Amino acid sequence: MNAPPTPRPWRAREREWAWLAGAFSLACIVFSAWPGLDLWAAALFRQADGGFVGNGLSWVRAVYVAVPWFGRAAGLAGLVIALIWWKRPPALLGVRWWRRSMLLALAMWLGTGALVNGALKEGWGRARPVAVQEFGGPAHFTPALRPAKQCRTNCSFVSGHSATGFTLLAVGLLGAPATRRRWLLIGAAAGLLVGGGRMAQGGHFLSDVLFSGLVLWLASAAIREAWLRIKARQRRRSVH
Repeated sequence: MNAPPTPRPWRAREREWAWLAGAFSLACIVFSAWPGLDLWAAALFRQADGGFVGNGLSWVRAVYVAVPWFGRAAGLAGLVIALIWWKRPPALLGVRWWRRSMLLALAMWLGTGALVNGALKEGWGRARPVAVQEFGGPAHFTPALRPAKQCRTNCSFVSGHSATGFTLLAVGLLGAPATRRRWLLIGAAAGLLVGGGRMAQGGHFLSDVLFSGLVLWLASAAIREAWLRIKARQRRRSVH
């Protein structure tokens, strides 16, 4: 009898997609089963007078102002670099950092700009912590995964500021597995730090921050897959 075929070991890209799917599933299960977790986490930052502690911290306010400008600058700079040196990256920059700049720009424009700030924040309708009745506001609290009509524009789900921090994970998209893991951790740390500041201001729930990171991870992985498929098609055409 023929021996059964040996299973092919998973490639690093496939493992990352599996981790991403698992993280999304876990987040969906947790915040669907315990929606009150968002209110509990937000209450940790509420003061006795009803305000949120982050609004009295200068570094939190500074991060709140600076992060959007960093996102715009990074997206614009990456786009300019990609357009000017599309055919031949300059020696000073090198192919590696030229690609990293372009991928960061793509993630900023498509992930943070179009998907997070354009689609989700404008279409989900979730009220921010400072606006819900549990914290003295007029709006109803709604679970993270339930579209609502408690906010008209620039709403709570998901966090745009956090998304800008999480977008740093895109820098390592085309690197070796160790490089991708390193930049994934850098992006996660930046996004969680910024997201913690926004939670401290009463601007976002915990789920807004976490799903922001998952959305950017998904968008960045999709950009990488599209990039690799385009490059593979170009190589096949050059051979033929």
